[in-house]
Amino acid sequence: MSSDIITTDQLSKFYGSILGIHEVSIKVPPGGVGFLGPNGAGKTTLIRTLLGIIRPTKGTAHVLGYNIKSEINQVRDRIGYIPEFNTSFIPDMTAMKFVAFCGRMNGLANAESKQRASDSLYYVGLGEERYRKLGTFSLGMKQKVKLASALVHDPDIIIADEPTNGLDPTGRNQMLDLIKNLQIDQNKHVILSSHLLRDVEQTTDYAIVFSEGEILAQGKIKELTSGQRTSISVKVKFNEDLFIRNLKDKGYEVWDEGGFIEVKISSDTEKAIFNAAYTAGTEIRYFGSRSNTLEDVFVDLFQNKEGIK
Repeated sequence: MSSDIITTDQLSKFYGSILGIHEVSIKVPPGGVGFLGPNGAGKTTLIRTLLGIIRPTKGTAHVLGYNIKSEINQVRDRIGYIPEFNTSFIPDMTAMKFVAFCGRMNGLANAESKQRASDSLYYVGLGEERYRKLGTFSLGMKQKVKLASALVHDPDIIIADEPTNGLDPTGRNQMLDLIKNLQIDQNKHVILSSHLLRDVEQTTDYAIVFSEGEILAQGKIKELTSGQRTSISVKVKFNEDLFIRNLKDKGYEVWDEGGFIEVKISSDTEKAIFNAAYTAGTEIRYFGSRSNTLEDVFVDLFQNKEGIK
């Protein structure tokens, strides 16, 4: 039996003639998984289809072995969903009542929903504020309330759709820490849907890249970024400007990044660097390589797609 928590086969959704997702076939492994792509790429459409909010035009999908068409109640019982927007908040309702209400909506008894709501709000760091009205909460606090409401019925999978949108750096880091810790402290499977590469790279080990309703790539982030070196990093002493000009005169792409001189790898790059240093009277103090990042992979995928069109 497959250990994948979600599988889809040729899953498609059209809104009339408008494409939402097209023949999406993925296998989502246990742990932390990133749905990565620009806004409008199909990430949210897939999530809503998996939750049964919208019905697919064709294709099949299973969540923890349950069919999203014939067993959607079992699917929903096992997923906690953090939507992108705050449209469901009632300003005069306290965080405690709101999260407990979400628990009741997910089938918990009254007493259990209150206890679970309290536990969930404490977990996300809002225990002391749980009796405050939602209308007095900051955006970051509201995001934490959404996470608490997703946790209240103790689901196996948490799906977070753009959970750091609009947050300041402190709020963003707090939310990402909570999402990462869910996999460790709570033994949850987490799907983070985002257009922010660093959020996905910081919290997940596996990425699925979306574009225009289709899948461009999927795999472990380490494997996706394990390609060849992209540039050589150099630190020099003496005549740095002349050293850089010598390389550029030979047609090499050179830029500054984090205090290092980066030279894009092409033909005979290493030899060219040492020749440029020799003719400039420059002393090389550091010489190393820079490997692919998820951003490099993302850019290459989209550039290749545009080149095919």
